Amino acid sequence: MPSQTHKVQLLDSAGYNYNFDRMMFINRRVKKAFSSEFVEDKPEEEIARGIEEPTDGQDWRFYTSMPLTPGLEREIKRLLQ
Repeated sequence: MPSQTHKVQLLDSAGYNYNFDRMMFINRRVKKAFSSEFVEDKPEEEIARGIEEPTDGQDWRFYTSMPLTPGLEREIKRLLQ
């Protein structure tokens, strides 16, 4: 079983930085963010699929263990601009 450290290294090598205020791994270039809970709860393979998943780069994609409310998603998007 991969360690938490290995999952963090996977995100780090893909250009994600940890934001302590939001408790998320964020990559502004590709507009994706992984919550720390998602990284803890999910297997490494699922994190890798999320990293590799193509996006149009126009809107943010969030990977969280629990769905974000529309208001919270709007607020996080605003803060990440």
